[in-house]
Amino acid sequence: MTLQTQMVLRQALLEPAREWFGLEMVQATELPTGTVYPIIARLEQAGWITSRWEEPGEQRDADALGRPRRRYYLLTQEGAENARLALAKAHANRATAPRPWDALRPHAPGATP
Repeated sequence: MTLQTQMVLRQALLEPAREWFGLEMVQATELPTGTVYPIIARLEQAGWITSRWEEPGEQRDADALGRPRRRYYLLTQEGAENARLALAKAHANRATAPRPWDALRPHAPGATP
């Protein structure tokens, strides 16, 4: 799982029962749209999130504000559970992974490298 996917999932898990729209996720994660929207599409294909377009009543508000119609996303219950597990696994892997830069640190004279 990429760091960018982890960022999107962490943000969505802050309020897992709340709908959000793509640009909102872009702003919250500070990732480019070309990164966030493909992640959202993959999560939707995997069944971790669902989506819906703005309803006509909501669209009138959008027209009044001069913005395009929004597509809203929501974590599924299974998606939220899977996201929590995947993020925990990613964190555990990161915590136990060897750090190659440790080998670059200078050793004290007489110390075993």
